[in-house]
Amino acid sequence: MKVSNPFNLVENAWSLKNMMLDNKLIMVYSDHITSRTYEHLMHLAEDKLDHYNTSLKNKKKILHILVEALQNITSHGYKDDTNTVASLFVIGMEGENKLFILSGNTVTAKNEEYLREKLDHLNTLDNEELRSFYKHTIQHNAFTEKGGAGLGFIDIMRKSQSKLSYHFTPINSNLSFFTYKVNLQSEISDNN
Repeated sequence: MKVSNPFNLVENAWSLKNMMLDNKLIMVYSDHITSRTYEHLMHLAEDKLDHYNTSLKNKKKILHILVEALQNITSHGYKDDTNTVASLFVIGMEGENKLFILSGNTVTAKNEEYLREKLDHLNTLDNEELRSFYKHTIQHNAFTEKGGAGLGFIDIMRKSQSKLSYHFTPINSNLSFFTYKVNLQSEISDNN
């Protein structure tokens, strides 16, 4: 993209910053995730949580969910010709002090069907049923060809104690962009 007037770019960046503040978006990342960016994102998220005076207990829970979300992207997202996964990652606040995490990545039509079935089923379970399903899955080694057993979403739901809302945006007949939102009961304080 060629910028004819660099001041327009600055104005757009300033507008974006203000939009993020107005919508209480703490952190937004939209690009490919690699092991280097993964590590950087975790450090950045930890710094942001420190800025918002998050208790150690809540920070551990939130970072655990972030790890699971990032692992889902890198392990199960559709890899393009350059072996990378297009992704989206947002941490934001709703209301006065409730946190949410929005995560997204490209998936194949086959994975879309699997994810819909999996998340629809998990969303029907209460906390005790999730705990039992988690134990059953581990005990019966129900692992996929990618090494996981679908434990990531179960773990995210157990830690957040909330259902996952999700959406698929079609890209073409073979691919969709999958996003899901985790609502956290962890309270943080907005220092802005």
